[in-house]
Amino acid sequence: MIDLNNLEEIKKLDPKNVYGSTEMLADQCDQIWEDSKILKFPSNYKNVQNIIICGMGGSAYGGHVSLSLFKDKLNIPLYVNTDYHLPNFANENSLVILTSYSGSTEESLSCAKEAFERNTKVTGLTSGGKLGELLNSKPALVFNPKFNPSGQPRLGTGYIVLGTLAILNRIGFLNLDDEIRNAIENLKSSQNEIKEKAKDLTQKLLNKIPIIFSGDFLEGNAHIMRNQFNETSKNFSAFSVLPELNHHLMEGLKNPKNHNLAVLFLNSNLYPEIIQKRIKLTKDVVSKNGVPYFEYKAIGETELSQVLNVLSFGGYLTLYLALLYGLDPSLIPWVDFFKENLHKA
Repeated sequence: MIDLNNLEEIKKLDPKNVYGSTEMLADQCDQIWEDSKILKFPSNYKNVQNIIICGMGGSAYGGHVSLSLFKDKLNIPLYVNTDYHLPNFANENSLVILTSYSGSTEESLSCAKEAFERNTKVTGLTSGGKLGELLNSKPALVFNPKFNPSGQPRLGTGYIVLGTLAILNRIGFLNLDDEIRNAIENLKSSQNEIKEKAKDLTQKLLNKIPIIFSGDFLEGNAHIMRNQFNETSKNFSAFSVLPELNHHLMEGLKNPKNHNLAVLFLNSNLYPEIIQKRIKLTKDVVSKNGVPYFEYKAIGETELSQVLNVLSFGGYLTLYLALLYGLDPSLIPWVDFFKENLHKA
């Protein structure tokens, strides 16, 4: 089995440098936040009735984080749209944020067409491609992904998550300029600790099906980590959120008897007291059903800082798991197969 402390061994399995992209999460965050400072939006972009964030897979990460992290701070609805079409309520009073790391995601381009046809307020986030061309006449964040050496869109997590928050911040829905700098610095200072904790937990999750339990502002992180287990580790995973899971999921831990589940709790000292109480009791239920559980406690003094911390942890955890399986973490053969064959006659 590979030695996760041996960078030369890692390079043999990781020729596209997924490890390097994972290491550069904080640099991605730094870059996209600085890039966003030149953005200027018309005043009517803030006078909308709803926000629709369109993206697929890794390009939707910013939407999921924004929704769980700021649902109690935004005074208008935010909707994460992972489809070919905009919701029916999208109109001239809607802000549509189109996200596609590559700029070629067909679902996002379909939504872009509808957004222009319906005369919505349009902005977006991309590294170029067709979407970059469409956004040329709009205030948008088109970035150079220089801190993603792997070239894999899903490894540009910092660009997508912080880019989405940056757009909301520049329009005026959020006020994060002071908090974001501290959060990025905290991420940089805790990176070695994150890596060591990820290495330890990876060994315990080998050959198991990780089910991620989270609550409150870390719900977006659970969604992202599930995707990372699937794509990076090539390991089936799922996630569920408290308090909702307490109303059904626990009964499903009994059967089938030969399952190989393991629960991963994403915990936080900043969760509301009732969620912390529910997590403690949920651990008891999981244990009584004979399912092993593990826990990662987010590091940071603010919710935003903890979100970035867990983003980094999930990146390392799922990368290390792929390496333990002896797999190239950059390859996504079935996703590629599906895209290549989708429109064939």
